[in-house]
Amino acid sequence: MKKLIAMMMVMAMLLTLFAGCGKSEPEATDPAQELPASALEILETVWAAYGDDEKFPVAGGNIEAGIMDAPGNYDLAYAENMTWNLLVPAEQIANITEAASMIHMMNANTFTCGVFKLADGVKAADFGAAMQSAIQGNQWMCGFPDKLLIQSFGDTYVLAAFGVNDAMTPFETHLQAAYPGMETLYNEVIG
Repeated sequence: MKKLIAMMMVMAMLLTLFAGCGKSEPEATDPAQELPASALEILETVWAAYGDDEKFPVAGGNIEAGIMDAPGNYDLAYAENMTWNLLVPAEQIANITEAASMIHMMNANTFTCGVFKLADGVKAADFGAAMQSAIQGNQWMCGFPDKLLIQSFGDTYVLAAFGVNDAMTPFETHLQAAYPGMETLYNEVIG
């Protein structure tokens, strides 16, 4: 019970930081690389590659389906909250069929990552451009992230991460090692 209450408090804090302070799958970019089974698999694979000295306190998922110290699935029953926690533009939420997240527990601006499985017919480039615009246009409070990274796995998955360089560098290193076939849509300084 204490863990549940603590998790709810952490997720509420993250929300507060942002608010105030049968279908065939498209081929992966690299045909030799297998398409991940889920958005969560992508984040779990990257997080598992971290050394103990690189890890930081994370929360995954969302308040209603959150998990501590690991990435988690984002319950789409609460998808409208992705606008606050993951900076997904409201008009893009209908284009997502599955999502997973990993957010720094102390300050979401230090590190936030979402992976989104796109609905059929949605182009990763279009979704990525909407995410880039939303993240670059965000009014930051309680810390300022340094970098934005948006990558895609064909038109199936889009990963959007932002944070300080100390958190982004190891994430990018492990992501590239695990999924070298992902296409970089944006890799840029925020601001």
